[in-house]
Amino acid sequence: MKKILIVTGELSGFLYAKEVVRELPPDFKIFGVFLDEIPGTERIYDSKKLIAFGLFEVLGKLPGILKGKRAITSFLDREKPDAVLLIDFPGFNLKIAKEAKKRGVKVFYFIPPKLWAWGRWRAEQLRKFTDRVFVIFPFEEKFYRSLGINAEFVGNPLVDIVKPKVSREEFLKEFGLTGDFFALLPGSRPTEIKYLLEPLKDFAESFGGKWLIPVAESVKELFRDFRSKNIRLIPENRRYSLMAYAKAGVVASGTASLEAALSGLPHIVVYKLNPLTFAIAKRIVKLSHVSLPNLIAGEEVVPELLQNRVNREELWHTFELILENRETMRELLQRDVKSKLKGGAVKRVVERITQEV
Repeated sequence: MKKILIVTGELSGFLYAKEVVRELPPDFKIFGVFLDEIPGTERIYDSKKLIAFGLFEVLGKLPGILKGKRAITSFLDREKPDAVLLIDFPGFNLKIAKEAKKRGVKVFYFIPPKLWAWGRWRAEQLRKFTDRVFVIFPFEEKFYRSLGINAEFVGNPLVDIVKPKVSREEFLKEFGLTGDFFALLPGSRPTEIKYLLEPLKDFAESFGGKWLIPVAESVKELFRDFRSKNIRLIPENRRYSLMAYAKAGVVASGTASLEAALSGLPHIVVYKLNPLTFAIAKRIVKLSHVSLPNLIAGEEVVPELLQNRVNREELWHTFELILENRETMRELLQRDVKSKLKGGAVKRVVERITQEV
């Protein structure tokens, strides 16, 4: 029996891990660092204790992060796995890559740190501590290989994953909806929700209409006291159905904005950080856009509102423009974003792992 450890952080990495677990053959014993239990695996650490976003927010999570690293290092010494699959989550996972490599464990990295945006100094770590790197955007393969990293474009997992789970009629019936409704996604990390939920709630309540927020179990506690006259909370497993059937939406930058683009959802991308974190990030990240749809398209196909622009007035004005130009935006998302990506990513990753382990 071969042993593999899968290490994830945020929700997107956890969702990809679930797909990898489904594809791995039965002769693999699977261990994981996950947000929740995955059937057929043994979870060795809860990744909720590792997640922090922002230079200042991470300080409060340090005890959990250090404990997590010790737990994983102890696992590597005790179980001696044949391979480690790291998924995204670079600040933590590069440390695990180093520890695994030190112990002679084969290291695969799926969705490596975005060195093309910032942090090119991490290239040496990727070179030294990984055996194979799997990238999900077409332009990345050439970029990473130019840095001496053994990279392969395997496709984007979201192409296969982002599909509604139920029909529109079933979705409407499940939540007692009639007519049009909108999607509101204030992020999957506690720090994102901390900065985005209130201004988005203020906007949605003032704009009117029916709004739905999909809430993951990992952040459910943050919505315990949430009350609104026209915003409803729904389970995370209806996220893609919401994106497919909503008239338009407001979405936090990150994986969710690409999911929305693949769903054909006309939307605004929003983001807000601790002001000091944002000021530092602005100096070191040299990109023309922050959202994945715009980066893939090479131009602005969805409007971006950042920091102080995440307010009722700006959101109202921009959302009205979105509604007026919904069909044009749908066409742009299909032509300039979705058509540039390919599916089958997880299958290719698992094929490479099983060939080499």
